[in-house]
Amino acid sequence: MTQFSDASPIFEREEVLREEYRPDDLPERTDEMEDLHMSLAPAARGVGANNVFLHGKAGQGKTATAKAKLAQLQKHAEEESDHLNLTTAYVSCESHDLSTTYKAASRIYQELTGESRPTGYATDVVMDMMFEAMNEIGGTIIIVLDEIDTLGDDDRILYSLPRARAQDYVEDHVFPSVIGISNDLQWRDNLSPKVKSSLYDDSVLFSPYDANQLRQILRRRAAEAFREAKLTPATEAASDGTPAEGTIVEIDQSGQEYLFQSGVLSENVIPLIAALSAQDTGDARQAIKYLRKAGELADKQGDDRVGAEHAREAQDLVEREAVVEAMREMTTQAHLALAALTALELSGDAPVRAKPIYGVYKTVASQIDAEKLGQRRFKDHLRELDMQGIANGEKVAAGSIGGPAWEYQLQVDTGIAVEVLKNTARFEEINFEYISIDRPSM
Repeated sequence: MTQFSDASPIFEREEVLREEYRPDDLPERTDEMEDLHMSLAPAARGVGANNVFLHGKAGQGKTATAKAKLAQLQKHAEEESDHLNLTTAYVSCESHDLSTTYKAASRIYQELTGESRPTGYATDVVMDMMFEAMNEIGGTIIIVLDEIDTLGDDDRILYSLPRARAQDYVEDHVFPSVIGISNDLQWRDNLSPKVKSSLYDDSVLFSPYDANQLRQILRRRAAEAFREAKLTPATEAASDGTPAEGTIVEIDQSGQEYLFQSGVLSENVIPLIAALSAQDTGDARQAIKYLRKAGELADKQGDDRVGAEHAREAQDLVEREAVVEAMREMTTQAHLALAALTALELSGDAPVRAKPIYGVYKTVASQIDAEKLGQRRFKDHLRELDMQGIANGEKVAAGSIGGPAWEYQLQVDTGIAVEVLKNTARFEEINFEYISIDRPSM
């Protein structure tokens, strides 16, 4: 007998809580939507959109805002405008590892034409192919470059795209522009002056959500995702005799009040998750993931309601998953630092100062035939582990030459650290239980 079921006692539409879901309405980003609207408005008048930079921390609605506003512009082009010929192309630079102008241009070409990405050509040829595709399409062409900072120092395409008309890369009937999206608040400052001046006519900052905004976002999602959950305008609830059991919430910036009711969510779950996320990053994506995981935990445990205990367990689980993912994505040198600290943790020597860790690091580096960094550069990787929450560094006393001394210990379970490292090809043969070295005195 199968253990699967086509229905959940907790969820009605759990896909609403997944990362790929894009809401049509973003009332907490009204001001940012209006700013982006003003940048795109010239396109509706037939003169091309402004280039615009959307920046802010992850999970602040930048991509959702861009897609929602472009959908509105597309609808205007199709239903209300006789002269706006609009083409949009969304390109995720990080997902497709678009770290060079060549890669970015070939991906844009693919998005515009539907053909395979060109390979084996010089960068100039691929750029020409991209612009020729624009000439064939014609009209207003808006390129969204999400995670634009992935391009790093190779900024040629960022200079060429906004200046395509001025440099005669495209014909007079083509109006290309760029929407750049970045989580790196400092990246734009490092661009060359010529790129900075040509790429961004406008800039929109997305500040972190506060707890009240996160509560509103979560209640809208919960009303669709969970069984026996709904949002009803307060005036309608009063007029149709709906019982006043529920939470009165202001769900949009117009002041409209709604009654939020749920048969499976305890009253304190959404306020708790909103507070946890607001105190951490103000990240709506994180808060929604907490809510989904809390529901999954209640479902898994056979509980008929999602409570605060599920929310807190969900937070721990999500944070653990994030740390594991961060460990998997680290460089070889960072993995070596993690391996050395893990070995010392397993031997009972942690907390431990940087010098003994460096001794183990050199031994492991020899075993996997990796370059050995100097002690100063090695310490940078220990600090990286500390910043990512994988290790904890604590200043304990003056060092041997008068500077501060630090002790480190793992913040994650040693079993998880060993599992991640063992799944990394170069470390799979390492015996972390005992690494044969003459350790310096502790």
